[in-house]
Amino acid sequence: MKIGIWFIYIVNTFVNATFVSATFVSATVFCENSPNQLCRMACPELNCPEGQCAMRNGNCCDYNCVITDNCPKTCPMYPCPMPAIQNNCRPVDPEIDNCGCPTGCQTVNCEPTIVDQGSSCGGFVPYGMRSVCAVGLECANTMGPMIADAPGTCLPICNTIRDNWGNCVDDGCEHWYDGCNQCNVVNNILECTEKMCYNAQGSHCMDNDFNVINTIPKNCLTWYDGCNTCSVNRGMLQGCTLMMCFVQNEPYCQTFETGSLDVGDICYRFCEDGSQNSINRRDECPSNSECMSTNPSMASFDTCGSRAYTCINSGH
Repeated sequence: MKIGIWFIYIVNTFVNATFVSATFVSATVFCENSPNQLCRMACPELNCPEGQCAMRNGNCCDYNCVITDNCPKTCPMYPCPMPAIQNNCRPVDPEIDNCGCPTGCQTVNCEPTIVDQGSSCGGFVPYGMRSVCAVGLECANTMGPMIADAPGTCLPICNTIRDNWGNCVDDGCEHWYDGCNQCNVVNNILECTEKMCYNAQGSHCMDNDFNVINTIPKNCLTWYDGCNTCSVNRGMLQGCTLMMCFVQNEPYCQTFETGSLDVGDICYRFCEDGSQNSINRRDECPSNSECMSTNPSMASFDTCGSRAYTCINSGH
């Protein structure tokens, strides 16, 4: 008998609890005069007590639960003047009360938006949307010279100069590669070749890159880099053609100065296939130098390309 009474008590408790919970559960809807929200994310389900609606607040998903009986049918109108928007200023909407009505007039905020390292900054953007880098950072152009008015990126302050891709040139570097073009550093100004690139990687100082710098003779005027033809000044590239090549040939100097030779200049070259113009100035090297191969161990009748003889100090 006791077991039956206990079972009836449990059933009645469950039914009462279900009835009570069902009494307070209802679908929440937005208030009729709720402002719109410009949000691109999925907002959570609305949850307000029974008899209240959800009043949107802000731009995305936030809302207040409002008792609609206490809200006016129309919001009060304020005699608001048109705010004067200046450069780097932005309009600020007034706060919205629980009934979705503005609490005042639109104001203007001229304080800059401070952002951290790696954030976007500068660029051609609407007023009030330009960000300013935090202390110790500067806005650097990292998208190259091909995109005008592009926003930059907040990076640590560079104590030297930056190349076209935002890389900080090493202190004391005289020859810089920006990942696309080769540059001379002259009086803290970069003089670069003009190869067209839409992406650049692998920037570094070329001062110790002997494979690139020491390959070009000092008396070379026109250099073929294996793809494009470049003008040269004292062994450094000045400007190149912009051909797109799928095969990289052996680079070589096409034309030379006609003046006296210097140490490091080519004094003899012969290409059996006639691919490069021949040079025979063995007796014109400066004193205390000889016309020799830079690699004596390489015995070859053909002295083409990198096997050409140059004026080398003889030491006596």
